[in-house]
Order: sequence, then structure tokens, then C-alpha cells
Amino acid sequence: MGAPSQKIYRSWPSGPPTYQQANTDGSDIAQSREWNYSLFDCCPPGTLCLKSTFLPCLTYGKTQSRSKDPNLSNFSYINSPTYFLYLDSQETIPHAFSRALGMLVDEEISPVYNSKYYPVKPGEVLADRYQTLVKVGWGVSSTVWLARGLQGPIETLENVVALKVANNNASFASHEREVEEHISTADPSHRGRSLIRTLLDSFEVKGPEGSHSCLVYPPMREPLSIYQSRFEDRKMPLPLIKTYIRALLTGLDYLHKECRTVHTGGWLDLKLENIMVSFEDSTVLAHFIDSQLERPMAFKIDAVGRPVYQSHNNFGPLKSLRSIPQLVDFGLATRLEEDDDWGVWPIQPDHYRAPEVILGNGWQMSVDIWNLGVLLWDMIEGKELFRHIHDQEGRYDAKLHIAEMIALLGPPPPEILQRYQYMREYSWPQHVRLEDGRLCETAEEYFCGPFFDNTGRFLYEDLIPDRKLDATASFLGGEEREAFLDLAKGMLVWHPDARKTAGELAGHPFLQPRETSA
Repeated sequence: MGAPSQKIYRSWPSGPPTYQQANTDGSDIAQSREWNYSLFDCCPPGTLCLKSTFLPCLTYGKTQSRSKDPNLSNFSYINSPTYFLYLDSQETIPHAFSRALGMLVDEEISPVYNSKYYPVKPGEVLADRYQTLVKVGWGVSSTVWLARGLQGPIETLENVVALKVANNNASFASHEREVEEHISTADPSHRGRSLIRTLLDSFEVKGPEGSHSCLVYPPMREPLSIYQSRFEDRKMPLPLIKTYIRALLTGLDYLHKECRTVHTGGWLDLKLENIMVSFEDSTVLAHFIDSQLERPMAFKIDAVGRPVYQSHNNFGPLKSLRSIPQLVDFGLATRLEEDDDWGVWPIQPDHYRAPEVILGNGWQMSVDIWNLGVLLWDMIEGKELFRHIHDQEGRYDAKLHIAEMIALLGPPPPEILQRYQYMREYSWPQHVRLEDGRLCETAEEYFCGPFFDNTGRFLYEDLIPDRKLDATASFLGGEEREAFLDLAKGMLVWHPDARKTAGELAGHPFLQPRETSA
């Protein structure tokens, strides 16, 4: 189901809001005595780097000797490789077997899959500048490959990049590229810029279905959702989580203050999958590339003859905790250039959806703060804060979501309800078609309201669960618990203007490293 046209609306009905100004650039984020190292000790502000190391030779479906001397480059071009499907038994069979099994592979799993993805192949040279190595990810509108640049020395990891190849949705790809270019150049001196994955290069390639946008980035290890799984019970050490939260807030401060951009401009944004973690050691990437010799990618042919490769994205156990989190994926991000610019279309994943989105009140940068506030529970406890937002058939139910918000935060203030009543009849410039075929022109239609009567009474009081926000932080105790709740209460606020800014939150006491005795 698509969203309405992403037009920016000015002149909020009750007047433009007043935003608190961020008062920090996050430059103290590196002062983590608890971990006894700086997240940025090898990189100046505005950059991320991987130490140079040699690349092993790489072929697919065959073996090749390579030098034991790491000072000698033996990286080979990939010429006419043979591909097989590797089973757990290490036996090899022709790729057509996977088609016979009827298995869905990677992007085919998407409910909106079609064959308009560019048919990337390992070893393919794109734009005379990059040679693809291995597929490491996919999404509903693109596939992601490791590639190496052909313009510089081929023996260094500094020449390895992540290549995002979009399907042929020209308007979406153009929007993503424009936002990425803006973010990359807004203010390189801001500390938060190094916490946003920035664009290195972009180009177009022609395929059977038309033109495809290709975006080039530094390679990253994995999303935070996978990174968490490397710890027992998916629980990262609390000091490390605090450092990551500060880093993300510093990145959002750059995004909001310097770029005037909302990350959460679509359905699938700001979640653990859109927070990537850098390589803790350059040898991790080198070993991963080397391992593809023994484990070439399986692939199949889809119904129209397009090859679909199965991605390899397991980079192995952590060697250290010296990774840096970065916000990624700005394909659905929205630029709000002026203080009275507002978005009105429905956005955000279900669990992280802010009240102003459901009520149709309009949203600005502070919608990201709500989103990250809900993510705190995912990061620290490994569980979602809102746990009663789906009906018995598993479908999202906005009235259940609002009921749980009321349970945790109390009822919305009068000014929020006044805006809700004012905006109830506001029609979007473009309707949205739901999965059942219904057309929606208002937030109330889309989220199956109304939710409050004209007096401000919630219409579904019997659905309010017996939950309190303080009781959801049982994973912490004492002063830590109180400090965490104080941080969360600065983010999870009904009124968007009452939420603290990312810059203010980055300096919260809960996130500061504790002094340790020598």
C-alpha cells in the first residue's frame, strides 16, 4: 500500500511550532572512559575509515592458489565463473535445482517483488568503475553488493565499497540520491556527520527493464538487529548501549539541525535494521571476502529469467567491540526546509508510530525522537515497548496502540485533542489504497478512527491495559533505572514540541560514561 504524495504542507492550522534549539554538537561522545577507547580514535570528524590490508584473490566455483605473503597482491579478476548451489553437505548441484524446489530467495520474499531489479552478477563491471564481488543484502527496492573500485589500487580494502543497486523506480531513486547528496555535504565539521552513512558516489546503469540508480557507500558489518544476536540473550553490555544511543542521537542532531531532514519519512524507517554497525577490524572484511572461495553464492532463475542470488551477510564472530553505529537508508527521508513545513502522510513501522501520525496532526523532526525513544527498549531489553497493538488476527489496530499510549503516558493534553479535532476532516492530496481495496483520503479513514469524541474522551477506554511506564524498566535498578526513565520521558511525549531535541538528549546523564577508579 502506497503513501500519499510526499508534499510538504506549510502554515500549521494553529500556527507554527516553536522548537527547542540543540545546544551541543556531540563532540564529547568519544569520552568513554568506561570502555577506555574513543569511538573515533582513528578517524577525523566527518569520516570513517578501514585500515589498509591486502585483498586475497577471489574466484567463484573454483579454486586458485594465492600468495602467503600479505605484502604481495594476488587479487584476481573474476572471469567466466561457474556457479553452483552449495548444500550443507558441501555437495554441489546445478543451480536449476533451486528453481525446481520453488524456493523464494531474498528479494523474492517481498510481497511486492517483481523482476524490475537490475540482474547483478558476481564479477560484473558497472560504469567502468566497480566490479561486483558478493551480494550482502536486499530490500523491497534494491539489492546490495560488495564491490571493488577499479580506479585505484586493487590490493587494498580501502577500495572495497557497498553498492546499492535500485530497481527501476526512477522517482524513488532520484529522491534517495538527492537526499543522500544533501546529507553528505551539509556540514562536514559536525561530529554527527560521521554517524550518518554518507554517499561516496552514484551512477546509472541500463538493464532489461530500464535505467537503475546505483549508490556507493563505505562497507558496513551488519544491522544492529544482527549485531545484537552476537550477545547472550541478545543483550549488549549496558555501557556499550549507552555509547550507541549517544552516537545515534548525535547523528540525529546533525540530520535535524544541519540537514533539516526527518529520517522517518516512510513505512520502514528508523528501526534496528536501519542502524548499521561498522567493521571492528579490517581483517573481518578481508577474511569474509576470502571465504567466498569456499562458499560461492547459490542462485536461482525467477519466472521471467532473472537470476536471484542468495546473499551472504554473516561476517562471523566479533573480534572486539570497536564498532561504530551509523544511521542508514534515507530513501524515505523527508526534508523540511522551514519551521512551518509539516508532513501529513502516514509513516513509521507499527510499533514505532508516533501519536501525531495516527491522529493525523502532522509531523516534523520530533517524530524521529519518538521513534528512537521506543527503540530504547529494543536496544536495552531486546523487547518492544508497545506489546498490545495488533488484533487477534495479527493486524495493526491503531485504537489498541493509542490505548497503550494512554496507559503508559496518561491521556493526551487538550491542545493535542484540539488539533486532532481540527484535522479530522483534512483530506490528503492523493488517496491511499489499502490492501482490501478501500481508498482513504484522511488519517482517520486510514487508521480506522475516530478515537476521541468532541469532549476529548477516548472512545475505547475498555481497551486501556493495566501498564505503567515505570514498570517497563525492570531490567534496570536503582539510579540507573530512574535516569533511564527520565531520558525516555523526554522522548515519549504526546506533544511533539515538548520532546527534547537530539542534541539535548545526547547530553543526558544516563548516557554519560561513569568515572572509573584507576
